[in-house]
Amino acid sequence: MIILFWVCAVVCAVLDRITKVIAEANITDTVPVIRIGDRDIFWFSLIHNTGAAFSSFSGQTAALSVFTVVLLTAIVIYYHKQKDKNMFTSIVFGMIVGGGLGNLFDRVVYGKVTDFLNLFPFTFIFNVADIFVVIGAILLIIYMLFFEERHKQEYDPEKEIPEELYAPPGMMGGSAEDSMTAIRGDDHDE
Repeated sequence: MIILFWVCAVVCAVLDRITKVIAEANITDTVPVIRIGDRDIFWFSLIHNTGAAFSSFSGQTAALSVFTVVLLTAIVIYYHKQKDKNMFTSIVFGMIVGGGLGNLFDRVVYGKVTDFLNLFPFTFIFNVADIFVVIGAILLIIYMLFFEERHKQEYDPEKEIPEELYAPPGMMGGSAEDSMTAIRGDDHDE
């Protein structure tokens, strides 16, 4: 699951970078993509944000970069310490870390984050990294609230496994051939 986590994080960061490069090369003005009547529902609009979400902390690139590194490090450590990693949590933690890495790359390399997506009714402009972080965080919260405890109960690594579940064929009474017949399911009478 650790490999899945890192693959997901890298894929999310790379997708974010690719979309930002495309946006930088192609968006020069506000471009409506979905319009209903005279209302833009979804549009492209290129801006460069030197702050954090919603342009808060503008001009604080160094402080935001340090904060992001600390936060991402904490998330990675928390994920790696989890005993009950599964595919779902590996993917959502990977989305959060990948999105964070995408915006961190922009801050460190360019001193600003490229934002280019806008969706009605929101007034802020965002990017693909933001989408990964927000969706990953929402999915993680839902998982922790409604599914984590059930998953821990079903897959508890400390739970004692009955001895007969890991006895080699033939050790549970009968011959090895009887055990293999039962496993194959062809133990019907002829």
